[in-house]
Amino acid sequence: MWLQGCPRAPSPDGPWGHRGGGVIVVPAFRWNLSSSRWLLAAALLVCVTACKREPAAKPTPPPAQPSAAVEPEDLPFPEELLPQPEAPASAQAEPARPPEPPFTGDLAALSKRGTLRVLIDGTEEDSLPRQGLPKEQDRALLERFGEKHGMSVEFIAVQSFDQLMPMLREGRGDIIAADLTVTPERAKEIAFTRPLARVNEVLVGKRGAQGLPRKPEELAGRAVHVRASSTFAASLQVLAKGKAPGLVIEPAPETSDPEELAWQVSRGERPLTVVDSHLLAAIETYNPDVEGLFPIAEGRQLAWAVRLENPALRAALDAFLVERALNEHRDRLVTADLDGIKKRGVLRVLTRNSPVTYFLHRGEQAGFDYQMAKLAAEALKVRLEIVVPPTYDQLIPWLKEGRGDVIAAALTATGERAKQVAFSKPYLYVDEVLVQKTGAPKPASLAELKGKAIHLRKSSSHFATLSALATEHGFSLVEEPEDMDTETLIDRVARGEIPYTVTDSHILAAERVYRDDVEEALTVPGQGTPAGKDGHHGIAFAVRQENPKLKAFLDGFVQKTYRGIDYNMARRRYFEGRRSEAPATAEAAAAVGAISPYDPLVQSYSARYGLDWRLMVAQMFQESRFDPKARSWVGAQGLFQVMPATGKEMGFKKLEDPEEGIHAGVKYMHQLIGRIAPEIPFKQRLRFALAAYNAGLGHVLDARRLAQEQGLDPNRWFGNVEKTMLLLEKPKFYKRARHGYCRGSEPVKYVSEIQTRYGNYTAVVQR
Repeated sequence: MWLQGCPRAPSPDGPWGHRGGGVIVVPAFRWNLSSSRWLLAAALLVCVTACKREPAAKPTPPPAQPSAAVEPEDLPFPEELLPQPEAPASAQAEPARPPEPPFTGDLAALSKRGTLRVLIDGTEEDSLPRQGLPKEQDRALLERFGEKHGMSVEFIAVQSFDQLMPMLREGRGDIIAADLTVTPERAKEIAFTRPLARVNEVLVGKRGAQGLPRKPEELAGRAVHVRASSTFAASLQVLAKGKAPGLVIEPAPETSDPEELAWQVSRGERPLTVVDSHLLAAIETYNPDVEGLFPIAEGRQLAWAVRLENPALRAALDAFLVERALNEHRDRLVTADLDGIKKRGVLRVLTRNSPVTYFLHRGEQAGFDYQMAKLAAEALKVRLEIVVPPTYDQLIPWLKEGRGDVIAAALTATGERAKQVAFSKPYLYVDEVLVQKTGAPKPASLAELKGKAIHLRKSSSHFATLSALATEHGFSLVEEPEDMDTETLIDRVARGEIPYTVTDSHILAAERVYRDDVEEALTVPGQGTPAGKDGHHGIAFAVRQENPKLKAFLDGFVQKTYRGIDYNMARRRYFEGRRSEAPATAEAAAAVGAISPYDPLVQSYSARYGLDWRLMVAQMFQESRFDPKARSWVGAQGLFQVMPATGKEMGFKKLEDPEEGIHAGVKYMHQLIGRIAPEIPFKQRLRFALAAYNAGLGHVLDARRLAQEQGLDPNRWFGNVEKTMLLLEKPKFYKRARHGYCRGSEPVKYVSEIQTRYGNYTAVVQR
């Protein structure tokens, strides 16, 4: 019953108002369709009904076709995607499972129940952990606490900060872990654990702005924007009554997190706000336009919180925090060897944010070097903490200073570097390769490059090698700016802007997973050995020279892990094969209202959450090609390729089960739409939600911020935010993004292809 490969005629306009270049885009049915369009739709139906049906058969994936070329759109959005009035409001928010009765039991009852519910601030998606952000640390610690007491941990995101305490008291959670400041007023309603950290509350403004206040007295008559439920508001009230008369405390939305307010201040949209000092330190790593002015309160304690009637849980958490010595490593430089790392329970890994080493994908941390570091931490039985220095050349200085314990950043072991650090046995062997545009004549040797140019940075490890070879073979080297990374140079080769660049073979392999417009021209001769016997051209961990025990552990880890199951899986994930991508319009809609084997399930859950089931089927095909056992390279599962952690948060544990997988995917789309600013038109929120489903909401929010900075419309996808999604592939932009690097071409293609497929379905399948 599912058609593949039926012929179709071209159409100029896509159903969501864009034009498809070289592919068919069938418009959705409307009452004012021209007779020719009715004929086209009828022809498609005839074609569909003529195809052989095989009920309950798994559809064969269609052949790949070129993607649609998307242009800015201005036509009306299909009415099928507007909120449906017949869908009851109660259905819009129906949970994945029946709501559980409030539970307020203490530790013994919780252990018997087997689940610890942790309430977290859900006003944001976790940002890229550049320096071990507290949220990541809190979650890792609470998972260890739960494991110690035989409980699984369920994190419940609360979208409004002022609802955290009421939900805890009502029994809809057991712990609050949300950078909650200890105050006497709050202590009357909830019980705080031992402090996790001491911070200052810092007034922040836009760097370089005229007339910024530098002391409390200068706040008189000024306006400061903070959440009314925050302790910042209370601290400002004290100043207003004393040193700063006339100070205006402007209430910000409870759904806005402090980082968002700080960004708005850095843009000049708000005059001033307040953030905790530890959050300010994280913000300053990527947003240089935020300036800390002075503290309005000092020595504030941040802690977890439980119900007053749960003293046993509080006592157990206190004992756990003492045992783990949580604050030992946060506020000072540490150069301890292996024994100190084990005692601390944390391995701090220095890396860089790039498409090979470390990045966020759908909110999950990923990258080959990150995966190796994670395996090493697991072998050591300690928690992994990621530290990302602002620039690549700070990796070794930060290691030597004690800001991290290990470097895992695609770092080639060279003689010059070995004078400063100690390298482990290599965990990856690579060649230096010349990169050219696919299809260009390949040189048989370097001698055939005579008179031609190779573009690369002077600081790259390849420059010295090629400098000697250039004189011998008559080619030239063109120095590129130091802030231009290898991936950008490869992209310039693909576009024909430059003829060649040189990179390590694993970086080209990672690019080739996503693209086929560049290829290896030749291997630069005389560099390393394919077997890597001497490790000359190996990628390795780096440690301080005075940490021999840590080096010995890493040597043993590499020897045991190299070419093992986990290693080979990671290598295949990042450097081999190609991402499974559904083509733009490879399949036509099916007859008699049936598109997939799972239409009834999709229809049921789409109606529950007020979405068009045909859109959900189009997305389901894009994600899994209707294969419930599909598993992605980052571990997403099921028909809608939901991440296990996301599924768990929504109450789903068997994502490979078609019903659970479909319910999870549709509900998650519903949630994402709800997390997009409500003032944005629905059709735009839907496009943003699709992009967020593919790449993660954080990257979409970064792209919206960037669109505003670039003078584009942050509330429109086509021709605006889709353009800035692509900019997040460039270091100039992703280094200043809260969530770091994103392969923006993926969500851009994702939205376009689902839109096109949905148009085909709406043309021939009625609601």
